[in-house]
Amino acid sequence: MDIVSGDVETPEQKAEALNQIKNTVLDIFVVTIIGSLSTALRTWLFSSASERVVARLRKNLFSHLINQEIAFFDMTPTGELLSRLFGDTQIIKSAATTDLSVALKNLSIAFIGLGFMFTTSRRLTLLALAVIPVISITLRQKGRFLRELSHKTQAAAAVSFSVAEESFGAIRTVRSFAKEDYEISRYSKEVDDALELGLKQAVSSLSLFLSLIYIHICLYINT
Repeated sequence: MDIVSGDVETPEQKAEALNQIKNTVLDIFVVTIIGSLSTALRTWLFSSASERVVARLRKNLFSHLINQEIAFFDMTPTGELLSRLFGDTQIIKSAATTDLSVALKNLSIAFIGLGFMFTTSRRLTLLALAVIPVISITLRQKGRFLRELSHKTQAAAAVSFSVAEESFGAIRTVRSFAKEDYEISRYSKEVDDALELGLKQAVSSLSLFLSLIYIHICLYINT
């Protein structure tokens, strides 16, 4: 701006520069307010929807479980059922709020970015779009592996929940036979198994991002 760079020479230019600054600040303020209100509205809508979805899911899941045969409850630990009823539904709640919101935001940014790219250079945009099949194949392979790890991690967490529930439910028996150390080691083993799977999932996520970066670098060098 002229008033900042010191190129203002006359009072009229100074007044015009000040008006430009005021208008710019006002525009930034209005955009910030609109963005904040939109974010608050988005958070409220997604949170309300996710709470309703999780509540309905828990009701349906409990209704389904309570109508199972007695043999099902004999074979399935109570702790695992409770973990599925509360833990897994909480994961769905997170997916219905944060993950979905971020996905929609990124999708909007992608479409807007493509629009700007097409207006700037169609040739470079088409070249960038040619990378999508390669990235899609990588994401599909890694995504399948991550889903399997996620299922295993949830199952391991359910087992540890079941062990804790059994130990607390039979605490008098545990104390009578002085098996506290045994129960601690049993629970620690299940938690360590879940931790190992969780760390593998974290490493796989990191390798996915590194693979995408490597693909972009290779394509950039080749072009």
